[in-house]
Amino acid sequence: MDPISAAGIAISVASLSFQVFAGCVKGFVVLSSAQNFGKDASFLRTMLNVEEYRFIQWADTVGLTSPGGKMLPQINRGLADELMVQLRDRLDCVKLRERYSIDLQPANLTSQAPDNCIIGGSQAPDILASAVSDERRTEILAHAKLIERKTGLPKRLWWVMIEKSKFQDLVRDLRQIVDALWNLLEPMRLRELVQQVDRTLTAVVDMSHDIDALKGVQASLSLKTIDFPGEANLSAAVGLKVMREQLPDDGSDPARVKSLNHESIRPLHRNLLKQPTNRQGNGGSFIAEYDGKQVLCEAKPVHGRLKSKLRLRSTNLANLLALPKNPGFLTLSCLGFLEDVDEFVFLYEYPPGADTSIQPRSLQDLLRDKKTRPPSVTARIRLALEICRTILTVHTAGWLHKNIRSENILFFTDREKSGNGPDALTQPYLTGFAFSRADSPVEISDQASEDPLLDIYRHPKALGEPSDSYAMYMDHYSLGMVLTEIAEWCPLKFIIKNHVDVTRSEIDVPLSALAGVHAWLVRELVELGRIEFRMGEVYGNAVSWLISRKHGELKRHESTERLLAFQQFVNELGCCRV
Repeated sequence: MDPISAAGIAISVASLSFQVFAGCVKGFVVLSSAQNFGKDASFLRTMLNVEEYRFIQWADTVGLTSPGGKMLPQINRGLADELMVQLRDRLDCVKLRERYSIDLQPANLTSQAPDNCIIGGSQAPDILASAVSDERRTEILAHAKLIERKTGLPKRLWWVMIEKSKFQDLVRDLRQIVDALWNLLEPMRLRELVQQVDRTLTAVVDMSHDIDALKGVQASLSLKTIDFPGEANLSAAVGLKVMREQLPDDGSDPARVKSLNHESIRPLHRNLLKQPTNRQGNGGSFIAEYDGKQVLCEAKPVHGRLKSKLRLRSTNLANLLALPKNPGFLTLSCLGFLEDVDEFVFLYEYPPGADTSIQPRSLQDLLRDKKTRPPSVTARIRLALEICRTILTVHTAGWLHKNIRSENILFFTDREKSGNGPDALTQPYLTGFAFSRADSPVEISDQASEDPLLDIYRHPKALGEPSDSYAMYMDHYSLGMVLTEIAEWCPLKFIIKNHVDVTRSEIDVPLSALAGVHAWLVRELVELGRIEFRMGEVYGNAVSWLISRKHGELKRHESTERLLAFQQFVNELGCCRV
């Protein structure tokens, strides 16, 4: 065959692939823009739009939307075309009634409500509008000559029969086909695609307050047929965000607070709690028995004037931490909390499979243990990654921890494994949520106790009283301190001893010296490259960014960009191999 003929065939094949792709996009548009979705409009449309976005991102990755419309040579084009034909067939509104018992029909012009009239929520906002815009859809369909550019998107149809469960069956089938298309990619391109989609969905979850739409994202993620890295943590974050949006805050109407019914936690009874006889003072964590079972307790001192407000926040926190746990979200399941005269005591279950006869060890305990062989760089990077993933989940859900330090990262001994084996550092549970709260300007900030041993982990602007209102960058600063400890494999109090000695309780430490920890660490560890030397450039650059003082000046609307920057670091750390 001569070269010109071969080139012509290649162009026609590429054109055919684009036509099938555009036909799928048209199917998504027709279904998602149809009127009369009913009361579940936001939920159902979001589920559909997530799959449309994932499909178009795949097409961008393989080159279908490039000027030439030609797929990457590494892609099995025949299989890709076959899968897209299946996808287009599933989106065919003529076949929906037969397959899923849902039906679309042309609108009756005499009975259809005006487009600007909201019927059963059918005009619910699309939280993914910025991900796949109408302009992008129009461009794709016009290029395939499926519409005239001047006439815009296809005419809206009308749902005459739609059932939530049947529509979810449709989306499940679409998800399976899109997952199969994703799996045609080489591992590196697949990882980049997963990270790009997760980045967009993370921003959507962070900025959205539409509960039904968030539930739609959550439902879409739950339909996965293949485990893609990062999706498990995002799914956990969406679940927390859905619950968080339904919980009352400090500014809620009392009538609304009473009307909310959350059954995640049950009332606890003080007479069932057996505290250790050697417990000293208020606050802190300790092991106790509740109703005959070993539990971890975290006590939070409470001022009388704030008790009523903090009671609501404590209830919210207990509800959030009582939700079913994703394996990648390493926090303990909360049973609830008990109220005392001057403190709230939160009760947590041991992780499934943990040996309750052995007390958990904190990261700080391990850092101080000179009898155990220090972990390798590989083990320390894996440890840091698990901690960062859990904190990323908390922040994506719109929550702040406020007490990140090595003492609040616990390791439990598995009943089936040795506590000192190679897997001993693979399950770091984040605890110490007693001062945690929603990331909201209407939430009050209660002060943690003043203790130099704790203050060295806090951002300079979080020291003293009054301090700046707590924000995400302050959590990031505390995380940077913990990552520094992991890099040096030494407790922070000893790392900074040349600057300030907080190990001697009889000596008063001025706030100015504590606030100076930041500058000293930057000068002695970051700028001299000690963190990079021990852990590599990705890790070292992240610590520098996390503890950077300038991020405290970010405005509220820029918090999403900071969250995405942190997510990028977590992704990069997950790719490190030592």
